[in-house]
Amino acid sequence: MLVADQHRQATRSGGVPVEWRRGPGRGAPRRRQLGLRARAAVASGLLALVLSAGLSVAAYQLTRSQLISDREDGAQRQAYVDARLVRNALRSPDPDVTTVLASLGGNAGTMTLAQVGAEWFSGSVGVGPDAVPDALGEAAAEGSAGRQRVRVAGAPYVAVGVPLPAVDALYFEVSPLADVERALEVLARGLMVAATVATAAGAGVGWYTSGRVLRPLRRMSLAAGGIARGTLDTRLDAVGDPDLEPLVASFNRMAEAVQERIARESRFASDVSHELRSPLAAMLAAIEVARRRHQPGALVEDEALDVLQRRVEAFNRLVLDLLEISRLDAGVATLRPEPVDPARLVGAVLDSMGRADVPVDMRADLASPLLLDKRRLGQMVMNLVENADRYGKGATRVEIDLDDRVVTIAVEDAGPGVAEHERSYVFERFARGEAAIVSAAGGTGLGLSLVAQHAKLHGGVVRLEDRVGGGARFVILLPRRDADGEPTGELAL
Repeated sequence: MLVADQHRQATRSGGVPVEWRRGPGRGAPRRRQLGLRARAAVASGLLALVLSAGLSVAAYQLTRSQLISDREDGAQRQAYVDARLVRNALRSPDPDVTTVLASLGGNAGTMTLAQVGAEWFSGSVGVGPDAVPDALGEAAAEGSAGRQRVRVAGAPYVAVGVPLPAVDALYFEVSPLADVERALEVLARGLMVAATVATAAGAGVGWYTSGRVLRPLRRMSLAAGGIARGTLDTRLDAVGDPDLEPLVASFNRMAEAVQERIARESRFASDVSHELRSPLAAMLAAIEVARRRHQPGALVEDEALDVLQRRVEAFNRLVLDLLEISRLDAGVATLRPEPVDPARLVGAVLDSMGRADVPVDMRADLASPLLLDKRRLGQMVMNLVENADRYGKGATRVEIDLDDRVVTIAVEDAGPGVAEHERSYVFERFARGEAAIVSAAGGTGLGLSLVAQHAKLHGGVVRLEDRVGGGARFVILLPRRDADGEPTGELAL
């Protein structure tokens, strides 16, 4: 849950924050987690990476083993063939061993050596006995043919040793493996590219698939948001998906139960309010009759009648507020725009409340009347002024401003302001802050909620700000309407 600090700018109607910042000393901010779709994409990408990397390593190892084995087998077969040629040459009188060795070797870069008795011969310039591994030389000297991978001058080779006991000689052939190593490097790069592509493809498939899977949840989220905004007849459709039908059916049953319960509560509040209006009207009429008939100067009776009248009027106001809320909840409340001069309307409301001393600051020139619901706007201003008088040490100013899209009406007071922890619910029904609880000012807790509901019906909002110099500032933002009564644009909330 986010916490607003002392510099939070405003709170929208219904307790929706306009700007939230974490306050100092409230604990470290929660670590932001990846969304479900992003986590699914990452998981798919990692799975594709593991699989592609494993397959690439296996393919590389198998290919490497096969290529090297084939090359070594070929080098060994060629060495046996060349060894027979050397043996035949050594049987001839006065053989030229160096020339014979230079003519041998099946691949370019192959080095040939022979040990005849104790003397070494080489078919390649600069190549001597050092090119022959000791272990291979010892094995050949003991009469065993063999092969061994070696590195000569940093390059890979395979050395083959063949004993020639008939002529008291040893034959060695050192064949290069550089082309095999280059082929393996190309293969490794190709497999790395393939693994990267497979990983990206896996992440993409995971993103796409998770989007398809989560689409019903998004529809459910939109439906839940519609119900929260008051569209209680919102329902879901399973679209023939047997896996979603139980979830959709449960959601729809829940939505129907919520709608029926709210309808019952609204009907109950409306019925009770209607039933109370008649006796309340009779009680007020009886109080007026008693005032006209009682003896002048009877202070006790005057005080009792004043108290009774205030209580009955407050109760009547509560009943009227409940009736208004029940109409708003039932969706039968309609907006009736008519040409209004907001400055005159605010002035008339202040006069009717006995608060003509509150200054009205019109900060923009009004070329023509605005299309607004006069009754609802008047009730919003009256409720805000009453709230300021009760809990904010009195309203100090009403400011009116407008531009091409928005009409702004702000009511300021000189009180202590609204505590930070109360701002999230100040526009809820029956919400009463600490100032209302400790004071004897009364109030039902419906005034600000009605302001928020009337503003919402206009397509606007009401928000709470800090007044410069101390105190609270309640701001009503309403969209301007054209000649047909349609808003000229959306509010930038």
